[in-house]
Amino acid sequence: MRFGLDYAAARPGGAAIRAASFDFVVRYLSDGGVTLPGKLLTPAEADDLRAHGVSIAANWETTATRMLDGYGAGVVDARAGLAQVLRCGGRSDRPIYFSADFDVTPQDQQRINAYLDGAATVLGRANVGIYGGYWSVSRALDAGSASWAWQTDAWSGGNVEARRNLHQTLRQQVVGGVVCDVNEAGTTDFGQWDFFAQEDADVTPEQEAVLRDIQIQLRGPGLTGWPQLGDAGGPGRTLVDGVAAALARIGELEGEVGELRTEISELEATTADLAAQVQRLSGRHWPWPLSLIEGPAALVGEQLARLEAILPDLPGLPGQGTSTQHTSSSDAVDSRSTR
Repeated sequence: MRFGLDYAAARPGGAAIRAASFDFVVRYLSDGGVTLPGKLLTPAEADDLRAHGVSIAANWETTATRMLDGYGAGVVDARAGLAQVLRCGGRSDRPIYFSADFDVTPQDQQRINAYLDGAATVLGRANVGIYGGYWSVSRALDAGSASWAWQTDAWSGGNVEARRNLHQTLRQQVVGGVVCDVNEAGTTDFGQWDFFAQEDADVTPEQEAVLRDIQIQLRGPGLTGWPQLGDAGGPGRTLVDGVAAALARIGELEGEVGELRTEISELEATTADLAAQVQRLSGRHWPWPLSLIEGPAALVGEQLARLEAILPDLPGLPGQGTSTQHTSSSDAVDSRSTR
């Protein structure tokens, strides 16, 4: 199963569509006027979608009840629709879905089938599709007037047409600033222009189911992301988005840790300075204002202590050698007396 969009108010662009995890669109071949400026598929838009790997299927709708105009209207609209398909690079062997965009009654069905019959004269029966609720789609398929079905949940009463190729859900999503309807592909070939039939299937149904399960695990339910992984501008993040967000947050936390380490180092240095000041201030100090000369006084004291230490070694100071001189004088007197 693939998931896609249809929209008419504006054109979100292929990049935004792929970024939102959708890979196909159903686009209108008729102009929407001033009220729906983005309704008509243009060649430039088709090129952009293809460049981003977005598949394109086509629809024709002018007014909700246009198909009630019957056979002739079907011929006219099919011609205009095919011309626009070719103008946008599409193929003539691909279906166009024609819209019965209202609650169709059994009485309306005859004119709707006639409209589809008219379209078949232009496109070929194999390329005629119908869009609508369960009953209009089922009756057209039963009558053989349509070969392709795009069923909307509106006017379906919960019924599911097992033959439908596309399913328009009631869910909407904003993509690229544009409100879009969300669709599911019920068949591998749902009328997309880039589909080419292959003789052998690439995978078995069992393998496709496994791949689908893996896709859901990666992208979340409906391929819209997992709400448990947080909001990424939509319902939720995919698994890859979640891992990327986690890695980004880890990088931010590493940066914050580095900043905290720097702050801690600065605080440690400040603490060491404060401890040194406390140790210095815890010693004995003179009271103010004598504390103002505490430093110079301490220096003078140190110098005086050094001076006192060297005084005994200085020659010629009073008191030095007194006992020696006295002994010499006595000896001199004694010597004179003897003579």
